[in-house]
Amino acid sequence: MMKINTLIMAAAVFSLPALASTQALANSQPFVVLEYQSYGKNGFMPDNPFVIDEDYSASHTVQPGETLSHVMEKHYIGSGLNMQFIEMAIVMKNKHAFVRGNPNFLYADKTLHLPSLNEIRAMIMGQNKEQNNDNHTISNDIYFFGG
Repeated sequence: MMKINTLIMAAAVFSLPALASTQALANSQPFVVLEYQSYGKNGFMPDNPFVIDEDYSASHTVQPGETLSHVMEKHYIGSGLNMQFIEMAIVMKNKHAFVRGNPNFLYADKTLHLPSLNEIRAMIMGQNKEQNNDNHTISNDIYFFGG
C-alpha cells in the first residue's frame, strides 16, 4: 500500500500540478498501478530451472483447491514452453493424479512429477515406451488365437 501511495503522490506532484496539494489529492479518485514481472528475451525468465537445465524435473504435492493451471504457473512460467504441451505432458506422466485423465479434475494430496524439457521432447517424439503392470512393453501387433 505504501508503494501505491508513493506512486500516487509522485504522479500528483510531477504530472498533475493542479493536484499537488494534499487536500486535492485526498479528494481525487484513486488509480491502480499495475506491475508486471519482467521476462527476459522472448518471454524467458533466465532464472527458471527448466530453462537453465533441460534435464531438470521437479515434484509438487497438490494442495486442496489447487488446479493444474496453478501448478504450471508456479513452475513453468517464463520457461518459453507451450503450456498446452506442458499440460498434456503432466497428465501423461501423472495419470494417478487425475480423474480419468482429465486435466480439469486433479486430486488433492497427490504428488506430481513435473517433467523436464528432455522428458517432454521424448514424449512428443514417441521415444517413451509405455508399460503395463506386468512390465511387458505394449505392442502394436495384433495376434489371433483359436481357429
